[in-house]
Amino acid sequence: MSQKYLPEASASIITNDLYLAAFLHSAGCGLDHVERNERRRVSFVFVGERVRELREAYRTGPVHLDMRCFRESLILIRRLMDGGNEQRSAQCPTLQAPSGVISRMQLSPA
Repeated sequence: MSQKYLPEASASIITNDLYLAAFLHSAGCGLDHVERNERRRVSFVFVGERVRELREAYRTGPVHLDMRCFRESLILIRRLMDGGNEQRSAQCPTLQAPSGVISRMQLSPA
């Protein structure tokens, strides 16, 4: 493992799991910084007194969280992953459906 990915303090962890990152952020753990390697893989470094305890709870069973806070954290983590570019939205454009209408994917015949 590269030296830059080793945690400097015992109360820090590194993860590539965006859902774990959003969970930790929404639970109050501090996002210390974001690392990118030469292959553009993104790693999140979290710090906090409970960061290891919360990671273990996430891995082993159900966790309780504030969904609004988790949603906001997930949006933030995805933006950090994208690094400010619009690559994700360029690949998967969202279609706007009229209000109150549920849109369906249209499949064309082969």
